[in-house]
Amino acid sequence: MESIESILEQELEGAVDIRDKKFLRRYIALMTRSFVIREEHMTEIGSLRSDIQVLAESMKQGFERIDRRFEAVDKRFDDVNRRFDDVNKRFDDVNKRFVMMFSFITIGFVVLSTLVTLYQFLG
Repeated sequence: MESIESILEQELEGAVDIRDKKFLRRYIALMTRSFVIREEHMTEIGSLRSDIQVLAESMKQGFERIDRRFEAVDKRFDDVNRRFDDVNKRFDDVNKRFVMMFSFITIGFVVLSTLVTLYQFLG
């Protein structure tokens, strides 16, 4: 940094009529500090960019893991739905049997009632 300051001081002394050496040194110091500050800012910005990229990548991987978990949960729910469908089918089968049995009992009562009525009426 000092070599840049000395080079600038020599060049400005040769190019411009200098009345106050202290002013020239302060000017060069301010100018080189602004270069250093800019360089530091650029370094910090590059560091921030890389940090943001790392953060974005880790978030992306986290979302992918969550998506896989949801898919696994969906598969479990599909299995449970199939079981419920099987149970519903069994209940439907039992319901059909019950309706058929009730229909046969009703027909039997009607036939029996008709026979009893005919026996009493004719008998």
